[in-house]
Amino acid sequence: MITKPIIPLFIAVPVLLIVLVLYIIGIFRKSKKLRFKILGVIRITIIVVLAFLSNLRIMDKKFNAQVEMKNLDVLFVVDTTISMWAQDYGGSHERMEGVQYDAENIIDELSGSNFGLIRFDNRSQILAPFTQDHETVKDAFSTIKEPDINYARGSSLNVCYDDLESLLLSSNAKDERLTILFLITDGEITDESELRSFKELEQYVDAGAVLGYGTKTGGIMEYGSYGNRVKDPETGKDAVSKIDEGNLEQLASDLDIDYIHMNNYSNIAYLIESIKNGSSLTIEKSDSVSYEDTYYYYVIPLIFMLLIELILFIRKGRL
Repeated sequence: MITKPIIPLFIAVPVLLIVLVLYIIGIFRKSKKLRFKILGVIRITIIVVLAFLSNLRIMDKKFNAQVEMKNLDVLFVVDTTISMWAQDYGGSHERMEGVQYDAENIIDELSGSNFGLIRFDNRSQILAPFTQDHETVKDAFSTIKEPDINYARGSSLNVCYDDLESLLLSSNAKDERLTILFLITDGEITDESELRSFKELEQYVDAGAVLGYGTKTGGIMEYGSYGNRVKDPETGKDAVSKIDEGNLEQLASDLDIDYIHMNNYSNIAYLIESIKNGSSLTIEKSDSVSYEDTYYYYVIPLIFMLLIELILFIRKGRL
């Protein structure tokens, strides 16, 4: 059982307590028989408690629910080097802002699939192995933050290779599964390394795309809470990150998947629709935990109690 308050508790609790205290003070100041005052206090206390429980939004855990599943393993591999925070997505937004928005839409559109997530900068890290729990993957995306400027050591697209191979092999070991890959990067290599061939991994990928973020004119990068700009160490001027479509097209060619330049989610809509149409559905037990709202258990009696108060107010002209 978990709670997801609709109104934060630090606001809801004081407000409800103030209402309760003011009502009790008001009712005891009136010239009414004691039993009516006590009944009034009981009613308002029940209303406040029910309102608190409704706002608390208590949710029950559900395990092994029967769900409609797609025969897809969808793997995101995301470049998290500092250039992915360059401000040229859809105009002036950070590339990573676009990545997280687009990835969330892909997850929603391909709901029922297994999803995995790898991030890479100076090193590669599997943030989420393949799982049916979509919220876990979305939460993993939300943990991706701009790297410390002192940690950044240049970009290499080769860093993710071993983890990518590992999860692709894991997916291919399953029967009757399609492996979908979204390799997300601006294509920049700034550590003087050469892009290795990804051709050997092509046999493990059924569909997907290399998603390129950035523009040819490029974007500046800011870091820290004061919006300091990343500087080019050679010129001392603002560094500008530009998309390298040559590398992106080579990756797409090696993996035999599409290359799509992303500046809006609509750019990939056709591919997502094609993947959905090519998938099959089965009814399976989900290995993820789902949650069921129980607030209506408290909302219905709360409405009933409020109706009683309204009737009493209409009849007596006062609370």
